[in-house]
Parts: sequence; structure tokens; C-alpha cells
Amino acid sequence: MNCDICGKSTSNKNRICDRCTRIVDQVIKEVGSDVLTNIDDCKYLYPMIKRVAEGSLRTQDVINEVLKGESD
Repeated sequence: MNCDICGKSTSNKNRICDRCTRIVDQVIKEVGSDVLTNIDDCKYLYPMIKRVAEGSLRTQDVINEVLKGESD
């Protein structure tokens, strides 16, 4: 099966590869799980996570975007 975020092959049961899992965990660590539970659909973060995995975006950019959306 392939990663739901970046499309690379993975054998993880949660359908997210190890690299994308580390990125998501870092975002959760920085913004807090309570902030992410308030977001209706976290899948809008997937394109940003994919860009971090590809190297065209930083994890901090994703964190800033989530926190910006929380303050709006």
C-alpha cells in the first residue's frame, strides 16, 4: 500500500510512511494535540506535509499555518 500523504510505498497499518509520521508528530508536538482535535478535517494539512517530505517547505511553516488558522 502507499502512503496517504506522499504516495511512497509503506507497510504501516495507519497508511502513512515513517517519514510523514515523523513530520506529523513534530507538528503535533509543537502545536499540541488539542489544537489539532479542534480542526474538523486535518487532511488539508496533507499537501503541506508532502511538501515538507519533498523538501520544498519546512515543518515550522506547517506549524505557523496551523497556529495562524487557530487565531483567525
